[in-house]
Amino acid sequence: MINLAATKENNALVSAIKKISQTKWVGNTVHDSMDKCLTAINLECCKNSGWYSPVCVRIAGLTGFYMVNEDGSLCADYRVIKEDDKKFRIETLTPTGYNELEQYYIRFCS
Repeated sequence: MINLAATKENNALVSAIKKISQTKWVGNTVHDSMDKCLTAINLECCKNSGWYSPVCVRIAGLTGFYMVNEDGSLCADYRVIKEDDKKFRIETLTPTGYNELEQYYIRFCS
């Protein structure tokens, strides 16, 4: 894991995620390693190249691990929950949760 860059955008995303209810996260895709989860998330993200080896961060006050994009920004609409040493679950925001995230993000960036 690495530290997340303290940019205005990343700080706004973290603040926005903290406002989203845990019930707005869903997921049942399970892998046996964090690396496999991050690779799967990376394939879904449009910001990263196919050559990027994703890394994650754990952020105080948030549940799970979040991927850091190739450009250093936070991938805020996916998270990984470690259930045990060989069980990692990918969760995504529901459409309602994503809409709320965007609204909070815009507010916190202003």
